[in-house]
Amino acid sequence: MIEVEVKARVNEFDSIKKSLLELNAKKIRTERQEDTYFNAPHRDFAVTDEALRIRKIPNGDNLDVFITYKGAKIDKSSKTRQEFEVSVSDVTKTKNIFESLGFKLVATVVKDREIYHFNDFIITLDTVKKAGIFVEIEKDLEDGEDFEETLQEIFKLYEKLGITEGFERKSYLELTGI
Repeated sequence: MIEVEVKARVNEFDSIKKSLLELNAKKIRTERQEDTYFNAPHRDFAVTDEALRIRKIPNGDNLDVFITYKGAKIDKSSKTRQEFEVSVSDVTKTKNIFESLGFKLVATVVKDREIYHFNDFIITLDTVKKAGIFVEIEKDLEDGEDFEETLQEIFKLYEKLGITEGFERKSYLELTGI
């Protein structure tokens, strides 16, 4: 799967929420995400522009946990990259497996996220500890699908939200400076 994603740093969410309402975007949920990033023993993900993380999302009395691998970015204007994600049931054992294989814990990034759905796009309003506030717009494509058209649609959607600057290719991990 290819995740076509563009992130923008913003100053506030109120006008963006108003625009989302006018577009009839559907608010899905609000959640806190805790992402723990790892580096590989055989290559440096900071150099190869890859990411491996365990994401924890409290969900009532439960904890949703996902392992995500993100490949290197494939263009110069967005965060578009290959992505694989799978849910797991035990975060402690998952960390133990990674560490036993030589993967090193790099840092943990915590964010509060409001998630909206509009057409085939996911729009998130993110408040990231030690980094600021951001809007992300993304769409998942099957491998081999042309992402350029989707990328242009994302930038048009940003214009509808009143966002024309502040675009950011760095990850939240990079932006936190951890």
